[in-house]
Amino acid sequence: MVTAPPPGTQAVQRVARILRVLGANNRAGLKVADIAFEAELERPTAHRLLLALCHEGLARQDADKRFFLGPFAYELGLAAAPELDLRAMFAPALNAVAEESGDTTFLTVRSRFDTVCLDRREGTYPIKALTVEVGARRPMGTTAGGIALLASLPQEEAREVIAFNAPRLPRYGRINAEILTRLVERARELGYALNFNDITPGVSGIGVVVPERPGLPPLALGIAAISSRLEEDRRADVVALMRREAERAVGGRPPGPGRRG
Repeated sequence: MVTAPPPGTQAVQRVARILRVLGANNRAGLKVADIAFEAELERPTAHRLLLALCHEGLARQDADKRFFLGPFAYELGLAAAPELDLRAMFAPALNAVAEESGDTTFLTVRSRFDTVCLDRREGTYPIKALTVEVGARRPMGTTAGGIALLASLPQEEAREVIAFNAPRLPRYGRINAEILTRLVERARELGYALNFNDITPGVSGIGVVVPERPGLPPLALGIAAISSRLEEDRRADVVALMRREAERAVGGRPPGPGRRG
């Protein structure tokens, strides 16, 4: 379950919301008004907190008055890196899936209400679906890997995540809370996530949850391709390939259909 924050921590919550917004938009940056809107803060409050974050090195502002994550955020990320190097651990799996399928393959990790793309590999097929950049933060459920992770949650927790993300979803394609709920239900039925033209017309994806292992965060492998490459007659082979490589990466067994316990 998503737990409520402890009382008396409003300032910390506001800063955390701003940092998440910056993380989700760090490639292009955002201006104060956009950050205030995304973080659900008054503009003066957002501006004051952003200046404080810049002073501490957690944010920076460029000449166009756009804000980005700062160097201290990067340093903290290095210090907080898990004992296991997830990118190195899953590199063989990404390489194998991308090579054998020919399609772009992603490693996704859950981060509270969001997912982050940890790594990706481009396949050999000439038309590529480069839907998510490495390091990109997205609301959970806006990628195939995110749908798989969302479907793996207990139903009540999944509903909470969808409700929280509902205002953010339309920014990421033709999706809303109702559509995402249907995608999650379909993932539970199939045992893997399937986005077939549901978010971006002409682009589809498949996601599978990585088997659990002590010390690992919730992870998923995803594939994105033009929709003609993920027609029904090919999906079973793609899912089998992704599950095989996910299991090899962690040395574990596959989870039950669409769930992580």
